[in-house]
Amino acid sequence: MTDALNDHEGTVSIGGRKITNLRFADDIDGLAGREEELANLVERLDKPSTAFGMQINAEKTKLMTNNTNGISTDIKVNGEKPDCVNRFKYLGAIIIDEGSQPEILARIAQTTAALAKLKTSGMTGI
Repeated sequence: MTDALNDHEGTVSIGGRKITNLRFADDIDGLAGREEELANLVERLDKPSTAFGMQINAEKTKLMTNNTNGISTDIKVNGEKPDCVNRFKYLGAIIIDEGSQPEILARIAQTTAALAKLKTSGMTGI
């Protein structure tokens, strides 16, 4: 999988670095600036999977776009079109198609709850 992803040239740039995927354990999130690029990324992942007797789980595969015009894609995983979603959770962070405000609010709420718990536990200086 690493070889399939490492030499992929992406168009999504964050902080001046091109990012094509996020990987943790058995989770891989592909990032692409165009539909063709994402289709190529899916194909690159599918080939080594098949070579090792595995396949990408089409039911767990989701597609999200931040295109406000809506998007219709022809991307398929094992012959099936993945569900289009407007949000998903990745490593505890909520990723949505409209930006990050809900994630920021959730993190503020978690921090507030943690501080309140510390205060009630008798810790001073907070």
